[in-house]
Amino acid sequence: MKLVTGPIALLAVAAFCVVLISLVMGAQQANDLALGRQRATIEHALEQHGRSLSRELRVQTVWSEAFDRTLAHNTVWMRAFFGLYLRELFGYDRVYVLSGNDKFVYGYAGNRDSRARQFAEIEPSVRDLIAAVRSPGDAGEDYNIVSKAIAISDDQTVVHSSVADVRNIAGTPSMVVVSTIVPDRPRALAGEEPYLLIAIEDLDTQFIRNLSAVFEFADLHWLKGPAPVNYWTDEIKSVNGAKVGKLAWRSQAPGWEFVRRVGLGLGVALVLLAVLTVLLMRWGRSQAEHILESEAEARSAARTDALTSLPNRLGIGEALPAMVAKAKSEQSTLAVLLIDIDQFKEINDDFGHAFGDAVLVEIANRLKRVLKPDAMLGRAGGDDFMILAPGLDATAASGLAARIVAALVDPVALPSGVRVYAGASVGYAISPRDGEESDDLARRVELALAKAKELGGRTAVAFAPEMDLELSHRRVLESALRSALSNDAIEVLYQPVVDPKAQRVLAVEALMRWTDPLLGPVSPEQFIPIAEETGLIQKLGEHVLRRAVVDGLAWPDVNIAVNVSAVQIHHGDMVSVVRDVLGSSRFPPERLEIEITESVLVADERRADEQIKGLQGLGVRVALDDFGSGYSSLLYLRKFGFDKLKIDRSFIEEIGKSADSMVILDSIIKLGLELNMTVTAEGVERVEQQRWLSTSGCHQLQGFLLSRPLTFEQVTAFIESHDSAALAGRA
Repeated sequence: MKLVTGPIALLAVAAFCVVLISLVMGAQQANDLALGRQRATIEHALEQHGRSLSRELRVQTVWSEAFDRTLAHNTVWMRAFFGLYLRELFGYDRVYVLSGNDKFVYGYAGNRDSRARQFAEIEPSVRDLIAAVRSPGDAGEDYNIVSKAIAISDDQTVVHSSVADVRNIAGTPSMVVVSTIVPDRPRALAGEEPYLLIAIEDLDTQFIRNLSAVFEFADLHWLKGPAPVNYWTDEIKSVNGAKVGKLAWRSQAPGWEFVRRVGLGLGVALVLLAVLTVLLMRWGRSQAEHILESEAEARSAARTDALTSLPNRLGIGEALPAMVAKAKSEQSTLAVLLIDIDQFKEINDDFGHAFGDAVLVEIANRLKRVLKPDAMLGRAGGDDFMILAPGLDATAASGLAARIVAALVDPVALPSGVRVYAGASVGYAISPRDGEESDDLARRVELALAKAKELGGRTAVAFAPEMDLELSHRRVLESALRSALSNDAIEVLYQPVVDPKAQRVLAVEALMRWTDPLLGPVSPEQFIPIAEETGLIQKLGEHVLRRAVVDGLAWPDVNIAVNVSAVQIHHGDMVSVVRDVLGSSRFPPERLEIEITESVLVADERRADEQIKGLQGLGVRVALDDFGSGYSSLLYLRKFGFDKLKIDRSFIEEIGKSADSMVILDSIIKLGLELNMTVTAEGVERVEQQRWLSTSGCHQLQGFLLSRPLTFEQVTAFIESHDSAALAGRA
């Protein structure tokens, strides 16, 4: 028995060693495969980031104004639209402009202009990229040249080229983008090489953090010394073979994890090797299948919306590039539609989130019934849905968008018996007409949706090229407005408000004016909506208020009127702002008038009532501005207790023209008098208007007939002249 047991034991040990060695080798191979995949993922992510930056710079480099300004070496323009714009809105750390013969023209780095010698220090690191973009045909595929022919007229075409690559710039891993600057409108072009824009983005901690979060790398960071224990590394090199830096992250070692799980079974194999080998094989197979199934379920769950069971934003984001590529290979089209549910926030606020979820499920079901089987429907987030419909041209896409709007017009009836009206706004774009890249399509369909919502909702809008220009212009305006606020460049003018006979100045209305050094005069109708959307209106409104009350101290018998928007009322605390301003300036509160429009009341009556009563509690007068231009609800006059009523200029224009309008105007004035309100007429521009209003009982007049907006010095002189005239009249 012992003779037999010995060989069996040796055989068992030998078999165990073979199994153990096989497991170790398999585990090591699994680790090597995992490391290879993760390194490929990092390098692919860097390459795609560079291509995305190359496409992103087209807005600034395919632009006739940029072409002309750089050719003229206009450094003021280049600082605003290349230096400040690309740093503040896109996060670039360095920007340089080179001439057609690669000479330094302009540089911006570290929040200030850069000199030629600073560019000379990094020029060797980017010299091959400059050469590649100059000769894209010779560079081949190694440099990932992105070239695009652009028709700037019927008989004139220019080629825009750009290249991106990782480089070590002054000891920092960076993404460098080199792009030609070409016009997008007809130009007389010389034969010389185009100017170049070089934009450099540091691949800093934030970029690495985002990369780590998206691809689930544990503790991903740039390595400055030896790699810690149990960390994997990847040497990042540029396309020319130069070393950029080394990335390190905590190794996952899936092979060793598997060995750890089966260790107990291997111990038992010493006793029952034959039987246990079969059991271990079955168990290992079962474990592997379970892991694969779990991973598949996790991948599916990560790409599926739990509420509607539709693909979520991640699922749509993965499907869109594939469907764009398929349409391109088949020389077909792909329609992308983005749907936003109108008034969904109000539904949630009024009925609760559970009710809102039920509405979303019903809307998803309606959208499914509208679509063909080959279309993909997904929930892009919140109350947004996205549709990818292959094979649709402009006419078919317009028809589908119209059917979607119609399908969501009918009220949503839920089992509880409640019926709500939602409606939808739709924006859509078509590939390849509106873009051959998924990123471009996604951005442009969002622009189309924004235009649909701007038109009031319950409508569908197709993307148009001018929307890109509008967005770029709005970004330039926003950047310039932020700079103007920081530099105290917003001017305050004042329009006098006089008595009916124009003998005394009773008040002045503060008005914002802005003239940008590059853009010139910018209308309040342009910059105030941008200020409201970006949250700058709070700072802008407080600036005007403080300036107005300080100036108003010079006019002791004149009230100061300041306009306040709905955003300031509903997303700020005007009572606190006014209290602080009055306290610091010692301006008499009874001489301050805060003017609001009916839109403030419609948005949120409760919040408006709280703010109005709070302002009146400080002793400030509150005026209802532009009465008659909105809802003209008499309930507002009774409920909110305004101190002053300003009649909209549209009624004043009809004096002497429309008998019906004059009857209404007379009724408004009498109503204001009965409610003990000060009645002011805006937009007085003709003498007959002044005469009629002076006999109607109207207390105050305002308009170009009496005075245009004036500076502080002009208002002071205007008030003094009227005071002198009034004294002379009484004498």
